[in-house]
Amino acid sequence: MSIAARPNFDVERRRQALKGQLFTPEDDGHDDAHRLFTPVYDGVRPAAVAQVADASDIATVLTIARETGVELAIRSGGHSAAGHSTTDGGIVVDLRSLKTLEIDVDAMTAWADSGLTAAEYSNETNAVGLATGLGDTGSVGLGGITLGGGIGFLVRKHGMTIDSLLAAEVVTADGQVVRTDEESHPDLFWAIRGGGGNFGVATKFQLRLEELDRIVGGMMVLPATVDTIVGFIAEAEQAHEELSTIANVMSCPPLPFVPEELHGSLVIMALVAWCGDIDEGQKVADRFRQLAQPTAGSGADVVGRYLRFGNRGDHPRLSRRLGCTNAGSPTPGPGRSNGSCPKRRHSVRSPRSENDDQRRFVLRRPRRPAEARDVGVRLRQVPRQWRPHRVRRLPRR
Repeated sequence: MSIAARPNFDVERRRQALKGQLFTPEDDGHDDAHRLFTPVYDGVRPAAVAQVADASDIATVLTIARETGVELAIRSGGHSAAGHSTTDGGIVVDLRSLKTLEIDVDAMTAWADSGLTAAEYSNETNAVGLATGLGDTGSVGLGGITLGGGIGFLVRKHGMTIDSLLAAEVVTADGQVVRTDEESHPDLFWAIRGGGGNFGVATKFQLRLEELDRIVGGMMVLPATVDTIVGFIAEAEQAHEELSTIANVMSCPPLPFVPEELHGSLVIMALVAWCGDIDEGQKVADRFRQLAQPTAGSGADVVGRYLRFGNRGDHPRLSRRLGCTNAGSPTPGPGRSNGSCPKRRHSVRSPRSENDDQRRFVLRRPRRPAEARDVGVRLRQVPRQWRPHRVRRLPRR
């Protein structure tokens, strides 16, 4: 039964209750509203997409979900590889209209709406010489990258994105809007930082900012021989924590800057970022270039503002442009028999860092926050194979 056909669902009445927009399959904008970054979930069709305007709209949608009994999914940037950003036959809460950003330069913090993208956030913070590490793709939503952990170009020096989370505004399942931090609703603050999921809808984050104006970095494509892979890992591990690398061992996709005869060959596709002294960063990049003749890129193509590297704008939908048959899997190229695109990510940290005590975790059985009581909202369930380890942050020593 479609959501509009349910006896207790009046589409026009629901639309009037929202400041934002509500799209159903009968509306022209429904396809664009529910489409995600990856084409894998194009066949998943939510019964309604609510493009909310504020926290009160979210509370209204939660009420609709309780009254109709349909499943609820939350969408920020729409990059979830597990499909958490959509639901088949349920309601999607679309946060992309929430775009407010308030930067406190003196306190080096920012209050940011969860509908912002990493690029939108970085463009504004970098304009005042500040930055927060936000993954490696500009079009990723702030909500997903923050609560999902967030491994990016500053991870070794400043930790994951979630390490920079100081507070959040959350709409709980019963429609309450609460601010949560170490002092206020501490159980909920613990829960949204790795304690599981489905505790509420985060609408705002207070994030710590770091002084960072310029970096050395870029993409480097190297042949994936045993010696090159071992050498790359060794160089990354022994480097100072100003260096962060994200290396994928994969079949080379048909990128325009890679020679066509190398498409489909096994390569190390690496992103290298140095957030320290510029001259020292060039020397570090030279050591990676000496591992093998780069197929493309030099690892130091960008010496500029942080926003220009990785978070410089909406990431093109590469999976669509490369003819993917599934997430991250281009259609067969030379030397490949099918559409598979094997990939292994390796993000390397120094064995010991002076910041380790600020980023230590221990496996724990999660407590159930008081704010997460059952109130009749059926949130989209995380499949067991995708559930993260339950972690609890230890106090700083």
